[in-house]
Amino acid sequence: MTLVLLLGHGVLDISAELKADQYPQQSCGGGVGLPCGGSASERGRLAWRLLPSELGVSPRRHWCARLLQLCVVAPLLVLMWFVRLYLHYCSQWLFLQAIGVPVNKFQFYAHTVELVYQNSLLHTREELALVVVGPLTLSVLTLLLLLIRWGCRLLFASLPSLLSKFIMALAVWTMLDPLAVFVVDAVLGRLAYSVEHPVGDAAKLYWHLLKTEQSGAAGIIVTIFLYTVHFLLSLTILYIYFIRLHNDGRVLDVYQRLHSPEGLFFVPQDLEVSNQELNYIIKKAEQWRGFNGERRKVAVYDYIWTEEEPGAVRGGPHPPEGTPAGEGGGASGSGRGGSSVGERSTHVSIYTLHLSGLRQRYRHFLRQPDGAIVEVIGDIDGSSHVDGEMCPPGQRMDKEEEKNGAGSSLQLRERKKKKPFFRCHRVEPVGASVCDSTLKDLSQ
Repeated sequence: MTLVLLLGHGVLDISAELKADQYPQQSCGGGVGLPCGGSASERGRLAWRLLPSELGVSPRRHWCARLLQLCVVAPLLVLMWFVRLYLHYCSQWLFLQAIGVPVNKFQFYAHTVELVYQNSLLHTREELALVVVGPLTLSVLTLLLLLIRWGCRLLFASLPSLLSKFIMALAVWTMLDPLAVFVVDAVLGRLAYSVEHPVGDAAKLYWHLLKTEQSGAAGIIVTIFLYTVHFLLSLTILYIYFIRLHNDGRVLDVYQRLHSPEGLFFVPQDLEVSNQELNYIIKKAEQWRGFNGERRKVAVYDYIWTEEEPGAVRGGPHPPEGTPAGEGGGASGSGRGGSSVGERSTHVSIYTLHLSGLRQRYRHFLRQPDGAIVEVIGDIDGSSHVDGEMCPPGQRMDKEEEKNGAGSSLQLRERKKKKPFFRCHRVEPVGASVCDSTLKDLSQ
C-alpha cells in the first residue's frame, strides 16, 4: 500500500494502517515525494491533503457521515460570519469613539454594517489605523483563543471536537476578512466617495490621500501592503493551530509517524504498568486481610549485574562485609578496582502469608534497567510459586555467579522497611513489609 492511498483514508485510517514495523520503511517513502525532513512546506502539503478529513468531509467516508458533518460545519461557518462582521465594525466604532470623532450613523445588517463618520476630521495616521484595526482585532482574538486552547490542552489533555471546529472557522474568516469586506463593499458601491454613505475600507486611504496629497496611488499601495501583512499573519496563526492544536494535534502526529525513525516512538510493553499503578497495588496488598487471617507481604530485591570493562585491574580490594550492593563498588557496585559497567533490575514480589507459615506468591513485578515496570507471569529464575516457610527477618542474600568467564557478578539483596512509630500495634507477619522504602528507589 503506497503513501498516496494512506493519505486518502484520513487521519484515523492512517493511524490504523501504520504498524510498528512499517515506520522505517514509510518514513522515507518516495511515493508522494515527501522526503525525510521537517520543512514547513512538507507539513503544509500534508495539512492540505488532510484538510477534508479534519473537517469531516472526506470522500472516503459514508455519505451519511459527510452529511452529518456538513450539518455541523455549515451553521458554524455562518455563525462565524456574523461574529467576524460585527467585531470588525465594532472595533472601528470603538476606535472612533476613543479619538473623539463623531459618528453620524452606525446600523447593523445581516451582510454589512453602515458606519458613517466625518472623515475630514481624521489625520492620515488615524485613517490608516482605522483601516487596520478591524482585521487586527480578529487576529488578536484568534491568537487569544489559540492560547486558551493550548492552556486547556495542558490542563485537561483534550477538548470537544466542536470547540476545535469553532476556532478553525474563526481563524479562516479572520484570514479572509479583508477580502470579504472588499467584496461586499464593491457589490454595494462603497468604493466611490460619498458624504452620506459609508466608504469601503479598501478605498479609505485612496480618497483620504487624494484630498490631502492630490494623489491616491500611495493609498492603494499602502492598503495592499497592510492587507498582505494581515493575510500572512493570519495564515501563520491558522497554520500553527491546524498543525499543532486542531483535534489534539492529529496532523502533527501523522506527520511524525511518517517521517520519524522507529526509535523515537514510545511503545509500551504488553504487561507494563506505571509507577503510580504499582504504588496502588502495593498499598492495597498491605491493607488486604483474608478470611482465615491471611496477610500479604511485599518484598523488594535489587539485581545488580556488573561487568568489568576490558583492561580493568583485577584483584583490587573488596568492600567490607555488610556493605549493600551498589555502594562502595564504583559506579555500578562491583566492589572491584578499575572501571566497570552494570545494570540494575528491581524485583517486587507480593506474597500471601498463611497462619500456618506457608508463603504463596500472589503477584510480582520487574523493573527493567531501562525503567520499564512489567508484571511477570510465571517464575523469573525457576523459583517455586509456593514456599514452605518464611525467610527469617533481617536476612540478607548475596549471590555471585560467573558467566562465560567474563568475571561478572550478580548481587542480590532484600531491603527492609522500618515500621513507623505512629502505626498502631497489630500482629505482624514474620518479616516486615518493605514497600515504602523501595517505592522511592523505583521512582528514581
